[in-house]
Amino acid sequence: REEQKNAVDAAELLAQAEAELDQSMVEVATVDENSMKRMVLSVEKRINENMQMRMKYPDKPEKFMDSELELYQELKRLHVLATAPELYPSFIRTRCIGSLLGLLAHENSDISMDVVDLFHELADADDSTPEDSAALVGSLLEHEAPMLLMEHLQRLDEGEEEEAKTVHNTLAIFEALLESKPEVAEELAQKAGLMKWLLTRIKRRAFHANKLYASELLAVLLQQNASNQTFLGQADGMLSLLTAASQYKRREPQDMEEAELVENVFDCMASALEQSSNQLLFLKAEGIELMILTIKERRYASHGAFKALDAALRANGANCERFVDIRGFKTLFPMLGAAPPPLPAFSKSSGEKKAAQRQHDEHCASVLSTLFHQLSGDRRLRLLGKLAEDDMSKLQKLLQLHRTYAAAVEAAE
Repeated sequence: REEQKNAVDAAELLAQAEAELDQSMVEVATVDENSMKRMVLSVEKRINENMQMRMKYPDKPEKFMDSELELYQELKRLHVLATAPELYPSFIRTRCIGSLLGLLAHENSDISMDVVDLFHELADADDSTPEDSAALVGSLLEHEAPMLLMEHLQRLDEGEEEEAKTVHNTLAIFEALLESKPEVAEELAQKAGLMKWLLTRIKRRAFHANKLYASELLAVLLQQNASNQTFLGQADGMLSLLTAASQYKRREPQDMEEAELVENVFDCMASALEQSSNQLLFLKAEGIELMILTIKERRYASHGAFKALDAALRANGANCERFVDIRGFKTLFPMLGAAPPPLPAFSKSSGEKKAAQRQHDEHCASVLSTLFHQLSGDRRLRLLGKLAEDDMSKLQKLLQLHRTYAAAVEAAE
């Protein structure tokens, strides 16, 4: 009971102090190297004072709250550094980044979350040059920031608005690391544990901006990265992607952002399916069945499902045989030369419609080509029979598609 009372008292004291701080805080308009160094010295001093007070009076928050408020105030002042990215190299030389990263483990979540906010602002500074960003990213990596950020991320509750914002800011830092240094994709995904967290996040049913951001980062980590693609399969990621995709089998996205989420999930699936090991996992998880069912529904997700199905069959005889055995021809051939499923009301520009048609035709042709390369025996005869039936109407449609796109190529040349 005494511990609970202390925790409540500490929270009330800090909330009151922070409210007073927000009312009285003096904004720093500009910063130069000298003022930056003074701020760094002050932050380091406040970190040490707060640590000493917490160790001396662990059960008396009223004793260490003043030092905590002073630390919080100095952290807030340091945000001005984001307006002067040319000072990043000098800031890095002060060795303050390691101290700030250490605050991610601070017992006061307001302080640890403000550190995330600070690094997000530094990484997202509008006027930073590639050299400034690279210097900051290099220092963050040197101090193992990805591991520390992931440990902090695990403690956040997205049910709380401020913590959900901090989750978003953390993902933004990871994005900045990837943009500045793409070669760290494997370190972030595998060593730091980011991929497993992203896979868990996209499985949650409700749409949220953080779910969209997670899908975007996952797509970046998987794009043309065989190591991360393989790791996804080893982390049961194929099942996570199928779970996320199944949520839109019969449900349409409500806006452009949710539609982007759906696209990202299927793009991730298609990237992962570049690995034959993941194609096998896809087969075992009945992914081919789910894609066919999704295509049949003719919802927005059917566009992505066709792309994923194309990737799952490519150069994989076993998957092609499963496709035939579950009567995939019945789904495939009616789509040949036909219009794709309609786009949602918010996504009906002529350009989008034309792009959707081209992608639809491309996947039709690609799946057929794969089937011809991979099937043999009775299954191949069944494929040939489909093209021959109804006075070769399906073959005529295929020839018409060839003429249409051959003419487009000729016109473009």
